[in-house]
Amino acid sequence: MNPYRNLVSNTALFGISTFGARFLTFLLTPFYTRVLSSTEYGITDLLLQTGNLILPIAAVGITNAVIRYGLEETCDKNGVFTTGLLVTLAGFCLLMLVSPLLGQLEFLSGYLWLVLLYVLAANVHSVCNQFARTLGYVRLFALDGILRTVLAIAFNILLLAVFPMGITGYMLANVLADGITTAFVFLCAREWQYLRLSSVNRRDTAQMLRYSVPLVPTNLCSWIINISDRYLIALLIGNAATGIYAVANKIPTVLLIVSNIFSSAWQLSALADQPKAEKARFFSNVYSVYSAVALVAASGVILAAQLSTRLLAAPDYFEAWRYVPVLTLATTFACLGTFLSSIYMVEQRSGATMGTTMLGAAANIVGNGLLIPLWGSMGAAISTLFSYLLIFFVRTLHTRSLLRIRWDVPRFLAGVFLLSVQCVLIEEGVPFWYLWSGICFLAVCALNGRLFLGAWKRVLHART
Repeated sequence: MNPYRNLVSNTALFGISTFGARFLTFLLTPFYTRVLSSTEYGITDLLLQTGNLILPIAAVGITNAVIRYGLEETCDKNGVFTTGLLVTLAGFCLLMLVSPLLGQLEFLSGYLWLVLLYVLAANVHSVCNQFARTLGYVRLFALDGILRTVLAIAFNILLLAVFPMGITGYMLANVLADGITTAFVFLCAREWQYLRLSSVNRRDTAQMLRYSVPLVPTNLCSWIINISDRYLIALLIGNAATGIYAVANKIPTVLLIVSNIFSSAWQLSALADQPKAEKARFFSNVYSVYSAVALVAASGVILAAQLSTRLLAAPDYFEAWRYVPVLTLATTFACLGTFLSSIYMVEQRSGATMGTTMLGAAANIVGNGLLIPLWGSMGAAISTLFSYLLIFFVRTLHTRSLLRIRWDVPRFLAGVFLLSVQCVLIEEGVPFWYLWSGICFLAVCALNGRLFLGAWKRVLHART
């Protein structure tokens, strides 16, 4: 099958589930900001992000190995799945042993058991969900995303509005949604057939861990870049400011949703067996279009920063719009850097992913320490932008030694310049900024129009 058409087909399928599911969750922001105070919302965000930090540590990143080796035709799928579950459960047992130390954190007081349940449910769900995808259950994988979101929404409404349980209700809704969908996928994909302790062997387990373990500090560093600023904001400014900053982060999440949809489909295409030259051409063509979509989408999000904040959050959170443009630009570079990391995945160079992400995390820590005391939450946004820009730049240079991707650098730099102009226009409140920002958006679209036309032709034609 035409690889471009196959990529578009898988992206559309994942998009129906993931975008629809995530977008529904995104639209619940007004509900959350009305039933929870800014302080409660800030604490809830910290709990959820703390759980997300612990997730890869507790499972030593084994989900990455499940998808990486599960997609190989020569792998023993019994061993991959059984190893994935055993490592996940063993990691949770170790987490329980160190949980008293976590309980010393003030914001976890009274909620630690919920965070632990969230980690267990999310990790087991992730292993079962990703393994179903390696078995070819792409539609089931997509349906799982929709079902999980519907359940999460239903439980959130039940536990926040009908039975006002506040922060506890919010966390329980996620745990219940993960637990039910795990059982759904496990049964529909008949995954019990792949549970074979006899298939677990030292060589394959060591290979999976060698790949996954370096991705644990990678995830930790990604968390530092994305979330650590919220802890510092809470410490220096207060939980209310954290809640406002968290809302600001929700809006650029649209870009991450689209990026994650594409990444789910791209993993299936990137690991396809191709000659080196053909793979380089394939990656180059896809990356050119991917970067164009990222720039156009980011320009649109920046243009609508005030309007989207007004529509999606309560009036008390309207201040969040000020941070949206810079965070959107940061998210754009994060998406582009994620694509480049797929080259490391193909080459089994997870150490390179770790190294580049650690570099960005170090820059973020320094940036937060210097800029938040000076500029408050805007300092955190600028620090995040610089971190992702650094990761993108280093990966762009380093991946050329592994797979030479060809792309139109002048076009890309012109697009980034226009996005930067939009950020300045909005932040400075230039007269008629909405008009000038709209012109910038149209210019970004015009810059990338030919790429979209070329991509459409590749999808329509059978040849590559």
